[in-house]
Formats: sequence, C-alpha cells, structure tokens
Amino acid sequence: MRIFRYTFSLFMFAWLTAGAQTDNLDNGGIRLGFDISRIAVPFLEEGRVEYDGSVDLRINKDLYPVIEIGWGDFETEGMNFLYRSTGFSLRTGIDKNYLKKDNVNNMGMFFAGVRYGVSFFKHESTDLKISDPYWGDFSGAIPMKNMNAHWLEFSTGIRAKIFNNIYLGWSLRGRLLLYKSDDLNMSPNYIPGFGKVNGRTNLGFRYSVFYQLPL
Repeated sequence: MRIFRYTFSLFMFAWLTAGAQTDNLDNGGIRLGFDISRIAVPFLEEGRVEYDGSVDLRINKDLYPVIEIGWGDFETEGMNFLYRSTGFSLRTGIDKNYLKKDNVNNMGMFFAGVRYGVSFFKHESTDLKISDPYWGDFSGAIPMKNMNAHWLEFSTGIRAKIFNNIYLGWSLRGRLLLYKSDDLNMSPNYIPGFGKVNGRTNLGFRYSVFYQLPL
C-alpha cells in the first residue's frame, strides 16, 4: 500500500504541475483511453464482462504517469458448482517512451512501463454439490466474501496517432501477484484487473483508443 500511495501521489503532483511542464512541449497534456478489446471478451469467453479506462499525462519528453481503472464480472459453472467474482481495480504507475519525437507525431509511443495494481472484489460459490456414497450427497453454497488483491504489472507496447487528437495502441502485460485475501472456504478463481488466478503470474493484452485533450 505504501508503494501505491507513493505512485498515486507522484501522479497527482505531476497533474498539478502539468501547466508549467507542458510549456516546453508540443501538444503535451492529458490523454484519456478506453480498452476496446474488452468489448470482445463476452463473445470469446461466456460469463466474463470487463471494462477498462485510463488517464495518462506527459510530464517531460519521455515520462507518462498513468492511472487505469477497471471493472470486471466473472461467472463460471463447473460440474458441481457455480462461481462468481465481481469488483473494481485500480492500477497506477509510469510509462517511458523510447520513440524519438518528431513534429508530426510527437505523442506517438514505443514504451515500457510498470504499474502497481489493487483490486477490491467479492466472490461466492452457489449450487455447490458434493456426492458421497457413504455419508450421502451434500448441497449448499459458499457465502459471498469481500476480498482484495495486490500485484505488480509490467507493460510494453506502441501508440500512434490516426487522426487529430485520436490515437490507437496495443500493449502486452505481465503480472505478478503480491497478495490476495485469505478465504478458508475457497481461493479466488478470478481477480478483476488481474485476471484468472493460475499461480502468481499471468499475461494480458490491451488494444485501446485514446483521446488527447487539446491544451
């Protein structure tokens, strides 16, 4: 949490001082993004719905503090259970641009970055059925419980201008789970913002559209 507070404070400081910083930059400023690849998620995986947006701010020629906010809902049915997880995520960090600037596309990027992610969600399992020929069959549910999780996220990708103030870009994400809440009844199968939990690491992909606020 100290890392998260420090990174968030850095972003807010950069935001407040953006006017002074952008005086020496061409078309610098705030850029809003939306991950349009999330639109396809329900069609590729039934029971999974996600939305994800971002705000980034250029503070010098290479550095872009960023905040990303998301919401996810995941439901899956097994042979003897129904599992659901839903909640919000917040990721904050910084990207470094390695693309040389030019006068035509000075907000284009080939970047690498790091984020600290946190998710607040709840999960439950209903229609739980256990067959036992000796003790007899059992049916019930694991009640809803509030959970949270924290992770580090490393990213790389590109962004390019397609129209005035409009950009498209993609990025690859590698995530390392640092902490998740304890639940003696079951471990989370899905963490909003992090994705499916199959160990401590996973990979993700984003394809986003961005709008640069004219400053």
